[in-house]
Amino acid sequence: MKMTIIDNSLCDSDFRENINPAELVAYIEALHEFGAGYIELVTDTFVLLPPGQDLSKIILRVTSESDLLYLNSFDFGYALLPANMTELAPKISRPVISEISLHGSDPFSVINMFISNFDLSNVAMIRLLDDFNSSPWAMTEFVKNYRAKYAFPLDICPTNGRLNAASAAVAAVIARADCVTMRFGSYDRFAELQDYTMAISSMFSAIPSPDMIVALCKCAVLYKLIYGRDSVSATKDMRAFQIVPHRIPHVDGPIVPGRNEPSYLRPILSADDLRSGYIDPIYKKLVSMQVDSKNAKELESVINQYCTKLFKS
Repeated sequence: MKMTIIDNSLCDSDFRENINPAELVAYIEALHEFGAGYIELVTDTFVLLPPGQDLSKIILRVTSESDLLYLNSFDFGYALLPANMTELAPKISRPVISEISLHGSDPFSVINMFISNFDLSNVAMIRLLDDFNSSPWAMTEFVKNYRAKYAFPLDICPTNGRLNAASAAVAAVIARADCVTMRFGSYDRFAELQDYTMAISSMFSAIPSPDMIVALCKCAVLYKLIYGRDSVSATKDMRAFQIVPHRIPHVDGPIVPGRNEPSYLRPILSADDLRSGYIDPIYKKLVSMQVDSKNAKELESVINQYCTKLFKS
């Protein structure tokens, strides 16, 4: 079974004033381009979307019983129910994802208690929410044991209480969990989708594809548009690895005449690095892929055109 990524950034509905619904649609499309298979959102976000949207890849998070009106009136892909609201599952016409917060407890004890107390005939997947502190090996053993006990597909949603949420997300992917839930943007609580992407890149000494870089930059621009704040690490880490265009005007601000901008391909090396002949592995990968300055400029041009188009709309 192919692993699926859920992005839940639109569960944060603290948008800037007078948000343009077209920006939300563009952000959802950019998240899909960036690798998110499903987008989880709350009703406050859903009501801002233009009518007639394809909702087959949208998960509506239930926060009150009044949300059932929307769930049973529109063709959402899934409904997300926190465990304390699972008694509502039989009233929902869509497949349900049950979210269990472990709070550091033994997961199998919690799941057994959950299964024995609720009617789960409408539940299609179980999400476990916790500050996971597992190595890839331990996570693999956990997923293996989970599958031996339960038929429900498993969604892992790492939280950041131990400051290792991105690492836990990588471990869940290596362990072949059915699904991993993360959040694009700048959030203390969840694994950030862009940090996960960079962690995977670092682990395999590879860079994201040009399409992935463009999608990340789209997400960064749109995130700033709809929330009015930066998705801090979305481009910072990419620049640190020298694999993102040096300037995104609507994220970085206007170009200052006479100020030198860093090269797309130039690695950031100290004097000691230069003396020792060190070459950054990501830089070597770029060279081996023949991502020269011409291609870098073309990529930058595509992103800039996209950003300009968004801000004029």
